[in-house]
Amino acid sequence: MSLSTLAGRAFDLARRPAVRGIVGVVALKASIIAVNFALIFLAARLLGAHDFGAYSILFSAAGLCGVAATFGQQMLVMRSWSEYAGPSDAGLLKGSLLFSTGICLIGAMMTFAGFVLWTRVTTEADAAWPVAAYAGLLTLVLFTSHLVRSAVGVGRGDGYANIASALPPVLYLAACWAMGWQADLAGTFLFYALGLLLALVVHVGSMAFTLGRRPDFAAAAPRIDLAAWRPRSWKLWLSSMLEAANQYLDVLIVGLLLSPSVAGAYFVTTRLANAFATASDALNMFSTRHIPDLHFRRDKVALRALLDSISWMTALMIAGGLLVIAVGGPFLLRAFNPDYASYYPALIVLSVGTAAAAGAGPSASVLMLTGHEGRYLSIMAVALATRALGFFLLIPTFGLMGAVVATAVSFTIMAWQLARSSKRLAGLDCSVGRLVGTRTP
Repeated sequence: MSLSTLAGRAFDLARRPAVRGIVGVVALKASIIAVNFALIFLAARLLGAHDFGAYSILFSAAGLCGVAATFGQQMLVMRSWSEYAGPSDAGLLKGSLLFSTGICLIGAMMTFAGFVLWTRVTTEADAAWPVAAYAGLLTLVLFTSHLVRSAVGVGRGDGYANIASALPPVLYLAACWAMGWQADLAGTFLFYALGLLLALVVHVGSMAFTLGRRPDFAAAAPRIDLAAWRPRSWKLWLSSMLEAANQYLDVLIVGLLLSPSVAGAYFVTTRLANAFATASDALNMFSTRHIPDLHFRRDKVALRALLDSISWMTALMIAGGLLVIAVGGPFLLRAFNPDYASYYPALIVLSVGTAAAAGAGPSASVLMLTGHEGRYLSIMAVALATRALGFFLLIPTFGLMGAVVATAVSFTIMAWQLARSSKRLAGLDCSVGRLVGTRTP
């Protein structure tokens, strides 16, 4: 194939509206990654090995509990918004928003109370309230970010939530570094909580403005469909919990089986390995806004074009991410802590697993948003069980390398099953495999 032909295809690809939208979301996600890496870098440098390990454990525990406390409503509200968007369903839309918001408020209060009790016993007493505030607010922001993503857009929903929450602790830690102050866990989580509060205010204001522009919504009487929402919530909650466990539980287990300091090193390694997978998550953010709408409208032509664009971008991100990790891995690890450079082989193994997970594309979201929550639930359960079993079998003998091998194997199994199930059950091939096989739709 000539260079002119390749350039022509690239130009045609760039002209697609979906691709332009994806590029915008990827740029947003790149900004989020940069801010989060700045936070991890500063925390690893300033908190010390033990306190950074404690930070990694508390951060992971808050993420896991925050997802649990939404009780599946962050995914249910996205589905409800797409399903009840028409004027004839305004009553169901209002009822679903009241139902989901009430459940998340209760979950946030439970999370706050639980973290106050837990952190007062396990960490410094003055860090208990900031950590609890962070965990409680995280529950609410997880819910509102998904709602605003569907109702307003990805930038307003996910951009504010991620950048606004991470920027205050970055500024706090940077000020400590510049002024020679002693950074601590309490200050880090206090500024994290302030950032989440800012994101929550923006989200609530955005939804108030959006709903205010819908006269059908204001006039409609709320209708409650508990018979449909309760089983959906249950399945979506279990699915979200398993997904969160795959993201956060590993740090907690490593901290339990090894030490907080090693948990901190594992935390950095996983964040580096997930960097390009996190970038591909931008495509998931974009697709969960548009795929449900196209699916319910049965617009197969637009859906096929969207999935093609997502698959091409995912393949490019995987290739670029693996190249960056292979070449720059040792330097990146050493930047966080000179002692972390020895974990480069673990980083390579873990990156292969996260690349496989990224290759499934938005298959997981498609299963949840098209009524196949049960299948997604079983896949995540098998992946989590495989991973946890591998941890307990391999970590005592092989240490951190045992953990990353177990993670890479579980990610590969999970990605294969998600892509296969999305194609078979939902009729949507969302993986990078659609670029070389028969495309469905």
